[in-house]
Amino acid sequence: MIVWWIVAAFAGAVGVLLVPSRWVWRGASLIIGVVGAWLAYEYTLRAPLEVTHTLSTLSFRLPWWGTPTTEGWSARYQVQLFFASDGTALLLAGGVTLIQLILSFWTGWTFSQPRFQMAALLLLQGFTLWTIFSYDLIAFYVGFEAVLFPMYYLILTLSPSGEATRRAAMEFLLYTLVGSVPMLGGILYGASEISRIHGIPFTTNYYDWLKYPLPDSVQLGIYLSFVLAFWVKLGLFPLHGWVLSLYRQAPLALVVVSSALLTKLGGLAWLRWAPAFPQAHFTLGPYIGALAVISLLGAGLGAYFQKSLRSWLALGTISHLSMVAVGIAATSPAGGSGAAWMMISHALIAALHLLVVGVLIERVGSDDISQMGGLARTMPQLTALWMLTALASIGLPGLIQFPAELLILTGAYASYTLQRSVFVAALLGVLVSAVYTLPVLRKVLFGSDRGGYKDLSPAEIVPLWVLGLLVLVLGFASAPFLSEIQRTVSPLMQAILFQSLGVR
Repeated sequence: MIVWWIVAAFAGAVGVLLVPSRWVWRGASLIIGVVGAWLAYEYTLRAPLEVTHTLSTLSFRLPWWGTPTTEGWSARYQVQLFFASDGTALLLAGGVTLIQLILSFWTGWTFSQPRFQMAALLLLQGFTLWTIFSYDLIAFYVGFEAVLFPMYYLILTLSPSGEATRRAAMEFLLYTLVGSVPMLGGILYGASEISRIHGIPFTTNYYDWLKYPLPDSVQLGIYLSFVLAFWVKLGLFPLHGWVLSLYRQAPLALVVVSSALLTKLGGLAWLRWAPAFPQAHFTLGPYIGALAVISLLGAGLGAYFQKSLRSWLALGTISHLSMVAVGIAATSPAGGSGAAWMMISHALIAALHLLVVGVLIERVGSDDISQMGGLARTMPQLTALWMLTALASIGLPGLIQFPAELLILTGAYASYTLQRSVFVAALLGVLVSAVYTLPVLRKVLFGSDRGGYKDLSPAEIVPLWVLGLLVLVLGFASAPFLSEIQRTVSPLMQAILFQSLGVR
């Protein structure tokens, strides 16, 4: 059943190729949203019965090769198109669908090849959903890599032409390939070892990897290959170079696709697959947490000294996403749930932040902070939205990101894997986010008047306020969503602790 959500995005890409109209793109995005809403309703009916036993529901399975037989290719190699959903995946997919729908109505796009560029955006959405719902490692890897190529094409064709753009596109492609190719080797080696040790067919099925754990001596190397891929996809220090290049060269509406959507694939996959390597995760947890807080504080302090809004946004994103790694490294139900909610909240905040700042840069004609000042006088709508998203990004209570940061900090404090110093550093990171955010707002919005500019148009106000209201409302109404996240993430964290320490 879940496959219809993915198929709808691919069908939309075909529709745009046949009829290259923005209204076809918008219509396809609306249909994808309707399919997603229908599946969300079906999930609420089935999850209370099914998730308790299998951690997922709305499943779809299809062998990659032929049909299952007692002997033959499919019987010896249990590799499937296995799509399913859990609470975290469903919420993240809903956020992806909503953001892509808003982008289809965004007037700031300047398409030079509309047929192929709109189709590429829909293909990106389809492969993003594919990756989110993949419960087979080979199927996951296909989606994880497939998002690179339409994004590479979009960077090259939507960004200003020149050597810097080509370098940014190549860095985006190579960083992710260098990170994920070792993961493919780890997948194949791990599946072979599971088959050899436990006497079962070669399998990349999620539940098989949980049921038949790898020996401790093998786990560490394979898990490191997974962590490398997820770390690069999140864009964290010291593998963050592609993030800086992308933010500086690409249109910020396109950066929304990367920052708000694609980076979250690394965090979601990490949460899902860490329980397959319980001892390795427990062993590496202290080092992951330490490197994550270095990324958190280093990027935050770097953002404070930036002179351009693009670089400021890039380093701020790296700093915020580092909190996801802290939550996962904490290996606690609270930390894991906080990391999951952080991904969802950051997707909405980043989309709003990038679009608002993108409008401002377009109006001013520069991203130089020193050339801006006193814009609140002539741009009240933009000011209100920027203030809202900036306050949300620093974790103001009552806004969407606050529960995520609170859960991550709680999980880090009570963690079996992290030192107390990691908790203190993460807490300082929350303060640092205010230190680098508020001075920029004060300078650009309320500083010395540098000239007035036209405020947001009605076509810009509507999609931006949809995101803005979600950032506000979900801060107060996060409980039902967090409850669903905790129901599906907590067992994963508890499984790691039980297999490593015997602690439930």
